[in-house]
This record gives sequence, C-alpha cells and structure tokens, in this order.
Amino acid sequence: LISSLLCTVLIFGFASFTIAMNWTAGEMILPPFLERRFGEEVPIYTIQSINLIGCLILPPIVGAMTSGREDFSIIMPGLWIMAISSVFVAMFPSAAGACVWQVFITVGEVLWSPRQLSWTASLAPNGSEGLFFAISSARQIMGPLADFMMGAINEKYNPNCPDCRDEYGHFCGNLSTENENSLQCVSVQESCDLFLDNMQQSCPQTCVQCPSWEYTDPSTCWYLLLLVSLVTPISVWFFLPFLRGKYNRDESFYGLFSLTKNRFLGVCGALDDHGNGRRVHTYWDVASESMDSQAGKEDIGGRGDDSSLEITLDY
Repeated sequence: LISSLLCTVLIFGFASFTIAMNWTAGEMILPPFLERRFGEEVPIYTIQSINLIGCLILPPIVGAMTSGREDFSIIMPGLWIMAISSVFVAMFPSAAGACVWQVFITVGEVLWSPRQLSWTASLAPNGSEGLFFAISSARQIMGPLADFMMGAINEKYNPNCPDCRDEYGHFCGNLSTENENSLQCVSVQESCDLFLDNMQQSCPQTCVQCPSWEYTDPSTCWYLLLLVSLVTPISVWFFLPFLRGKYNRDESFYGLFSLTKNRFLGVCGALDDHGNGRRVHTYWDVASESMDSQAGKEDIGGRGDDSSLEITLDY
C-alpha cells in the first residue's frame, strides 16, 4: 500500500521538474537577459521580487477561496498558467514582459504548489509524512541538470559582451570628458579600452549596442522555456487517473487509456466521476494474523486456509 502511494507521489515529483525550470530561469536567465539587453538601470531585483511578494500574500487567500475543491481541479489550471507564462516575455522581450511573466508564474504557483503539498499529506500514512514530502521533491535531484541547461541557453541565446565592459562588469557607456579630442569610452569606475571612430557613434550602455556583440533573437530562449514547461501539465494530465487513484490496474491500466469525456476534460482539471474516492488495491496476509478460533478464520471472506486476502478500499 505504502509503495503504491509513494509511486504516485514520485510520478508527480518528477513530472513537475520541467515547470520548476521557470524558477531556475528567473534566477539564472532573467537577470543577465535584462541587464545585457536593456542596461544596468533596469530594476532587475524589483522584477524578481514580484514572485516572492506574491507567494507571501496570495497562498492564504487562494487557499480560502478554493478550500472546497478537489486537489487536481486546482492543480491542473495552476500548472497550465505557470507553464505558458513565459510566452509573455517571449512575445514582448522587455522589462514589462518580464513583469507579466513573473505575475503569471506567481498566479500559477500559488494554485498548484500548495495543493501538491496538501495532496501529498493526504496520501501519507501516520508517521510517514516526512518520507512522502521528501519523495514529492524528487525533482530536486535533477537540479544540476536544470542549472546546466540554463547556462547553455544563456551562452547560446543571451551572450555577454566583455569587450564593452570594464573589469568590474560595468558598461563603458560614457564618453570621456578628460580630453575633448578623446573618443574613449569610460564606465562609472574606470576608463575602458574602447574608442569610438567618430562623434556620431555613442558609447554602449547595453550589449545590444556593443559593436563586437553578435545579435541573437531575444525571444528564442523564452520560447524554449515555454516548450519545456509544457511537458509538466501534459505529463500530469496523462497520469491523472492514476494520481487520483480511482482505477484498478485492470481498468484501462489505471484509467490511463480510458476514452471518456471526463478523461479528456481532465486536461483542465475536470473531475472524474469514476468510483467514489481513491481506490487502494492491496493484500492482507491472513495467515500471519492470530485467530481466536478456526471458525473466526473461516468468517474472513470465506477463504478458509488461504494465506492472503485481497482487499479493495474506497475512501
């Protein structure tokens, strides 16, 4: 019984890996994306704080508003909202687009993430809550893979421009005022080894303005994140009948291949009216139980001397 429930939690834990890459992207891709393309004046950390502030304020409100709803009827919409959130910064690659992305990440997260925890707690037997919560975070095992992927995306689609920066990383965005005839660019801290050809040119304040920088489409990395994120809601929807636990293995293999209307509407979290609750399929070793009499042994399912009793529970 416990192994079956652990398997259920483990599937969701690994399925949520790709959508969790939005959090990684917010830490590893968003800051260099904004700074390299729009300059040092962009309020990067203020934009990042949208998610942090939202996750502090909204969970109690959302929890109170959705307390009577079935877990996956809230989880599925939340997964879809968070998965498609990067489309806004892909379509509008700017600081404003990044703000909208953070807003939609937050809305999706406060819908599905707390509900995943409550769902996990509802499955855990007494005394095994810690084990179940650890298993539900199985995606963290692949954290180094996410970091590697984000680094590769940054290098490929959001490269740096060291030729237009000083040794401290600041852009050489100002023209030197020490010599009127000098066309040397300087940063806020020191002079740079960057000279303009004429007065019609300007010192670069972003990587986009750097003469040696190779242009890349600012939307590409965000569309890649969108495609990767969509794997999570699709995977959860595929395993949804098994995660809800209302089918046996003999019923279209835990309901995964059932062709009902609610099965397809489950992509948005529609309830499945199959059965009355979670169905647990397990075995009880009757022979190992001490019986007061042979008559008492025969009363249990009429199994006589059989060594095990098959039990199906709905709750």
